[in-house]
Amino acid sequence: MALEYWLHGDIPPGPIKATVLTDVKKIAEILIRFKGSIAMLLGSQLNLIEELIGEKVVEKFIEVAEIINGDIMASDSKTVQRLDALGYKRYRIMFPMETMQSLLYNNSKYRLIVLAGFRYSYAWLLLNYLKHYIPNLNTLSLDPYAQPNATWTIPSLPLQIWFKNLVQLIDILKTYK
Repeated sequence: MALEYWLHGDIPPGPIKATVLTDVKKIAEILIRFKGSIAMLLGSQLNLIEELIGEKVVEKFIEVAEIINGDIMASDSKTVQRLDALGYKRYRIMFPMETMQSLLYNNSKYRLIVLAGFRYSYAWLLLNYLKHYIPNLNTLSLDPYAQPNATWTIPSLPLQIWFKNLVQLIDILKTYK
């Protein structure tokens, strides 16, 4: 049985709210199920998280993207520089709302959108947009706080525990490779 998002006032009217995933293996299973049809949207807050915890977070998301054969969309200049420096080629420079509109108006190959590194309120709006305008598209929030508008989200966690779970996710995904 999955946890239910508890902050009811934070969810706009409608029957759809996030399933909270507390088991990292479940996240890995979802990513493997949608392998090859995943877009990861990386926000500028990943750089702030890196400064706070002293770990290379963007590199971890690149590892995840390589394992799941996913595309990365980013608009933050630091993130784009890191993607170039690490030689990751499957990325596009796109602003998040531009990405949302392209998903709506173009027949997209993506079946799962993963969000990470956005301010809570902005990610909330992006996921709400997807939930209401493209309801057949699945979403996964890998931010360190729960997102009620995603299809799946992780619980709100302290940054150190969140990063430890991200590393564990990569280790589990490598076993599926």
